[in-house]
Formats: sequence, C-alpha cells, structure tokens
Amino acid sequence: MADPSDLLIDRTLVLLRHAKAVPPESRPDLPDLDRPLADRGWRDAEAVGREARARGLRIDAALASPAKRAAETVEAFERGYGELLVAFEPGIYEAGVARLVEIVTEADDTEKQLLIVGHNPGFEGLVHRLSKEPIAEISDGLPTAGLAAIELSITQWSDAREGIGRVVELILPRDLRDR
Repeated sequence: MADPSDLLIDRTLVLLRHAKAVPPESRPDLPDLDRPLADRGWRDAEAVGREARARGLRIDAALASPAKRAAETVEAFERGYGELLVAFEPGIYEAGVARLVEIVTEADDTEKQLLIVGHNPGFEGLVHRLSKEPIAEISDGLPTAGLAAIELSITQWSDAREGIGRVVELILPRDLRDR
C-alpha cells in the first residue's frame, strides 16, 4: 500500500546553488557579499536555465541570497529560462539547513513552485534533508550552478520537514557543457 504522503504532490522546491564566482583571492579588496560571477558561472547558469525550461520546470517565484554572485546567477538563469518574480532574502546568505527550512516554511502558499538561489553547504544539506532517499549524484556536494527540484507531499509550505520530498530533476552544469 502506498504511503499516504505520496498521494499528494502539491509543492515543488527548486534549489539552485549560485554559479561559479571569482575566487576571493583574486579580488581581496571585495567583501564576500560583493564577489561577482566568473565567466564560466554566467555560461553555466544560463545553460541550467535553458535546460530547466526545456524540461518543463515551472517556477512561480524566486527567493535569492543578496550576495552579488547569487543575484547574477538569477540574472544568468533568467537569460535561459525566462523572466522570474524575484525577491532577495538576506537570511539565505550563510544559512545552515535549519535556517533554510525556516525560510521554506515561511514561503507564500500562493506560490506552489518556488526557486531558492543560494549557497553551500546549506543547499546540499537541505536537498539531503528533504529527500526520502540519498542522491548519489551529489554525494560530493551540489556543484556551482547545480539545480535540484524536489517535489514535496504537502499542501502548504509550513508543513515542509525532513524526508517528505523526492528529487525529480537534477541539472548539473557539467552534464550540459559538451552538448
């Protein structure tokens, strides 16, 4: 008999790690929040956006870290995906898994497919925490510009908790580079 929580898939959380940024040592004058994307980061985020669109991934709204590399990741992703309704959430920057879960549980219930753009190690931890099963492809971490879409068996964001999701899309830039 099927688990009752599997019968209703009403929410999709899409996590996008910021794309490759310039290394801190290349711009020691910049605070971490102000580090921009590297050229590869722009290309990867746009390609991931294009692939997300091609796979039919629907996004109602986006929350992003205020870090420049996250904001530029959103911009590059939109070049491939299309325009998004984006709000910047300071709590995403340097957030651990517990804080990210709080952010998810506080999301607007009118938005059923939510994109969050931010940082590791919190993002890879959140993917593993929400998922019912381990995700071997990211056992070494969610790479820069990596995207994981998680279907959640909930009717409102406040019900998000450990082990209620299933990763239904995993888009990794390395898989798109030689297409």
